[in-house]
Amino acid sequence: MPDIFVAPAVNPPETKMVQDMPRRPFHKRMGFLSAFAERTYGVTFANQKSHEEIVLFLRAHLITNFLWIAITIFLLFIPLLGSVVVNFIPSPFSFVSGKFLLIFLIFYYLIVFSYAFLNFLNWFYNITLITNLGVVDIDYSGLLYHDVAFTNFNLVEDVNYTKVGFFRSLFNYGDVFVQTAGGRENLEALGVPNPARAAHVISNSIGHGEGSG
Repeated sequence: MPDIFVAPAVNPPETKMVQDMPRRPFHKRMGFLSAFAERTYGVTFANQKSHEEIVLFLRAHLITNFLWIAITIFLLFIPLLGSVVVNFIPSPFSFVSGKFLLIFLIFYYLIVFSYAFLNFLNWFYNITLITNLGVVDIDYSGLLYHDVAFTNFNLVEDVNYTKVGFFRSLFNYGDVFVQTAGGRENLEALGVPNPARAAHVISNSIGHGEGSG
């Protein structure tokens, strides 16, 4: 006779193994126009060693581009302003054909865009990298000059920075200077954001590069 006071056996629910969520990596990918990034990845340079990591990425502050951007915008509007003025004042170039004016405008805008493009390249590719082994200074000028200088931390003697002026204090950017030993060329990062933090990172790394005692 079945026991009515005993609950029927129920199979225990199946338990699923819950995998740990992947931890957020310590490194982070920097933005395309970033000027200051710590512990970043996605950046490489010539002769980088397999175990060499980017500790700090430095580039001139974005605000340092204001002058050439303003000049470029002004130059872009000069032909438009000229066409407006001609409507009120007789043009001294009325004898010039429309085809010649078109060629002149194309040539003019090519010069303006070349000016803007070269200034952008100079800003974009002039960078300073602080790695776990040393300081990498990449200088870019025009389309033909490209120089990469590397200094181990054990050769760095002193680090200092300057931040002088109202706008530099307002936007928190300045110049960082790295003094090296052995007659090597000193390194500099000009107009970079948060120069105090950059100098602090380099100072804390002095003596930890390859070849240090």
